[in-house]
Parts: sequence; C-alpha cells; structure tokens
Amino acid sequence: MAAQFDKYKKDINRSTFVRYNENYLKDNFGTTDISPFWVADSDFIVMPELIKALKKTAKRGLYPYELKTLAIKQPLIDWFKKRHNVEIKMDGLLFTTSVNTGLAAAIDELTTKGDGIIIQPPVFQGFKGIINGVGRKIINNPLKLTNGRYEIDFTDLEKKASDKKNTAIILCSPHNPVGRVWKVKELEKIAGICIANNVLMLTDEIHADVIYSSNTFVGMTEVYKGKSDNIIMFGSAGKSFGIPGLVDSFMYTPNSTLKKAMQERIMRFHLGKSNAFGNAALKTVYKYGHKWLDTKTAYLAKTVNTIDEYLKKNIPNISLVKPEGTYQVWLDFNKVVKNDDELKNLLYNKAKLGITLGTEYGIGGKGFARMNIASPRPMIMEALGNLKK
Repeated sequence: MAAQFDKYKKDINRSTFVRYNENYLKDNFGTTDISPFWVADSDFIVMPELIKALKKTAKRGLYPYELKTLAIKQPLIDWFKKRHNVEIKMDGLLFTTSVNTGLAAAIDELTTKGDGIIIQPPVFQGFKGIINGVGRKIINNPLKLTNGRYEIDFTDLEKKASDKKNTAIILCSPHNPVGRVWKVKELEKIAGICIANNVLMLTDEIHADVIYSSNTFVGMTEVYKGKSDNIIMFGSAGKSFGIPGLVDSFMYTPNSTLKKAMQERIMRFHLGKSNAFGNAALKTVYKYGHKWLDTKTAYLAKTVNTIDEYLKKNIPNISLVKPEGTYQVWLDFNKVVKNDDELKNLLYNKAKLGITLGTEYGIGGKGFARMNIASPRPMIMEALGNLKK
C-alpha cells in the first residue's frame, strides 16, 4: 500500500494548483523553472474510498444548500476520541471555511482593536497576516533552539501573558514549521499561565494527525478540562487527507458563551456555507481513513529519516531539525549562507528548489527554510540531489 505514495501522476493539469501555479511561482521565487515544495499541501492521490464517495455524490445530480448533519459530525467526533482521546461534544462544534478564517473571526469577535495576540515564532506566517489584518498587535514569545530542539520560553511567556493588553494566544500544536509535538507537561504549563492571566487560548491543531514515532498528540481542550473553558480549538481534515481544496474546517469550544458569539459571527458574515462534496469527504475520511493515514504517516516518517541520512552523508553543512510531527521539515543553512540573499541564490537560482525562507516565519527564522515533504520520495531525493550539486 505504501507504494502508492511513490507515484506522481503526470497526466494531471496542475496549473490552477497554488503550489504549481506559474504566477505564484514567479511572485515567490522569481522564476517558474523551479521544483515547488513550499505550500503545505499534498501531492499524494487521496484514499480510494474518498474518490468513490465523490463519484457517488457527482452522480446524484442535485446540489442544493446543505447542512452539517449528525451523519457528518459524528464521524469527526468519533475520530478525535479514537485517534487522540480528545472529547468533542456536539453542542460545541462549529464549521467555517478554513482554520485561518476561524482564527480571524475569533480574534476580531472576542478581542478588542489594539489588543496583543501572542504567537511563538518561528511560526506559521499566516498568523501575522491575520493579527495585523484585524487591527491587533503581534506579541512574540520566541521559541528557543537548544541542542537541535525547540523549547518554549516560559519566563517570557509569563511576562507577555501578565500584560493586560495581551488578551489571546495562538498556539500552533503541533508546531509549524519546527515540527514540535508539545508534551503534556509543556501544554499544562502554557495552560496554567494563560488561565491565570485570563488569556484566551486559540489552539490551531490542523496538523494533529501526522505524528511520528514515540510522540503523542495531546489536545489542548483536554488539558483545559476541569481548569477553564476559555479556549477554542481549530482543526480540519485538509492536511491529514490531502484535501484542503475540498473540505472546510471546524472549531470546537466547551464554552457556551464563546460558542454563541462565534455562531452569531459565522451567521452574520455567512462564513459557514457547506457544499455537497466537502460534506461527503468529511464523512468518508473520518469514518474510513485510519489505515490509509497510518500508511501515509509511516511513509512520511521514512522520508524524514531518508532526508536526515542524506544530508549527514552528502551535505553535512545543511542540517535537519528533525520533526516530531507535521509534513514540514525545517532546514538549517546557517553554515553555508550569511543572509537571505545568499540563501535565495542558493535555493532558487542554483538548486532550483522552491521552499520558503525561514525569515517568513518571524524571529528565529534567519538562515532556515521550510520544505513541504508530502510528495513522492523520488521527487524529494531529486531535489536534494540538485541541492548537493
């Protein structure tokens, strides 16, 4: 079954895919002659059950307004309970078009203009745009790189959280791009600080399903149980099953006041419209996707190890911060380049490798770059071969 992930379908027109679109490549890398491993989506063909379900929906021939019924919500709830031991209750579940949409709506609805929103760079660059876009202030709690592993600066977090102007935090869990899967003790410490200072917890758990080796994903809503309900969790099946262009996202909160506010926001701005194919996809992947996702994760784990071994053997001056989860890898080029211009020249002009510069992810990103590895391994190795040359 793993062999399916080695296949790259050449007969597909990818010109409208963000990752391959010539306009995007030109804007981001200055050229279209480049191997794109930048956008966090997948080049793998989706699970067979999903294709079958979509064909069945297409044959129906009727596509009116649709609701998220119990038949769609229950598989999602069951998935989180079985896979992560995370309890999601039906009455706290809401749907919106994307995780970024949900985060932007929550910050705009539940905080005040000028408030500080804490993030932990180097972190997903979309957070900056969201916070600035709704007139809030970015408050950085930079991660510390210690012996090749990123850790949270709790002293700094406590200082930032105790400032009454800082009213919310976006936790990236698992962390994109550095690949940390936070341990329960780390999450408990973050929770304690945020609860003590009445900081709203917005936890982005979109990468929760891709976890490697001995690591275990712990949902922040479970950590908050019995302590506080000042929390909203955001997620989607998009990353897990390679379908961000098909499905929407969800948010969950055990807090009825927060739920009511977000429900009204979603209705007011029409942020929660369903579509037939997305609904069919959600129901299918969460009901039948366990084995397929296990195989995909094992494939990705092997890719991570292969990249690590290749770099150590062939390009030892470039190192991998080995991820505990997600299908992004964080590469350290600090021994081979002095600045972004040199890194761009190395990657984009010489190696023809389209990956995202670390400085896009904020403080701590200088000299690093993020590579998306949800592609057939032969493609990854060809790209690394170009980098070696």
